Amino acid sequence: MAPQTESNQCEVVLVGCGAPLRGMGWYHAVQLLGNECPSAKLCYVVEPWFMGPGAAGPGGKEFAEFQEKTANDHGVEFHKTLEDLPPVPEGVKRLALISGRTADNPKFMGQAIKAGCSTIYLEKPGAPTVAELQAMKKEAAENNVAVFMGYNKNVCKFVRKAREFAANTEGSHVTFVSNNTRR
Repeated sequence: MAPQTESNQCEVVLVGCGAPLRGMGWYHAVQLLGNECPSAKLCYVVEPWFMGPGAAGPGGKEFAEFQEKTANDHGVEFHKTLEDLPPVPEGVKRLALISGRTADNPKFMGQAIKAGCSTIYLEKPGAPTVAELQAMKKEAAENNVAVFMGYNKNVCKFVRKAREFAANTEGSHVTFVSNNTRR
């Protein structure tokens, strides 16, 4: 049974964990397991590759060790597909943190919406094409699902330009929220 959320927390479904110390999803899992985002609780990990054809390949052993330890120490449930998730409990909000392969993310987002996720955090760049991003935006809007996109504040040109614009425009205000573990 997955961990129970507190009244001020949402369930988090991490989609695309990846290999320990290599996958962006794994770093998100470590942050959530360390309670670095108190309003969210990691309840489920969906990992199609390492729980499927990649289990015997590079990183598979390390993922299996992480899976066993995380399930034992935190009660997190691991699934191969989003379709395997249980229904969302009454009164609980479910967030999907999607950090899979870019080409898989549009499919994962649609599956997450069907699995009851009312909020999606989509790791950059989100999809291979602008057309796919637009279709994802439409699907989210049709299902009343909020979608947020990750960014890398250190290298994103649009972040630098937004900061420059704010610094040079009287009365402007830009807020970036970062959950980096480095302080």
